Amino acid sequence: METQRIVYNDKVVRQFIWASVLFGIVGMLVGIIIALQLAFWPANLPPYLSFGRLRPLHTNAVIFAFVGNLIFGGVYHSIQRLLKTRLLSDLISRVHFWGWQFLIIAGSISLIAGIPQGKEYAELPWLLDVVISG
Repeated sequence: METQRIVYNDKVVRQFIWASVLFGIVGMLVGIIIALQLAFWPANLPPYLSFGRLRPLHTNAVIFAFVGNLIFGGVYHSIQRLLKTRLLSDLISRVHFWGWQFLIIAGSISLIAGIPQGKEYAELPWLLDVVISG
């Protein structure tokens, strides 16, 4: 019996993990800024860097960007090993990675611009919400 060597696509896994690290740093820095704004009110810089616009950005950055990228990276890593096969398409995984990063950046811009839905943990504009929820 011959042993077959499988070459997994770990590039997309590393991309999701590094994006998670980057967005984790950004999300936590925004958290520090809004904590400073709560403790020292002159730190609010209206209109774009006020507490009311940065708090939803912090929440969504931590949930969707930090945790979401970690989950996708973990799924891409574990699925290949559990099924002992490479991903169906490297192109689809790249489109998924870059599409997710685009949604995160577009959502961040919309929240800083003051275009939320006003619903807790669902503040992104409805169009981005529809794309995220599939």
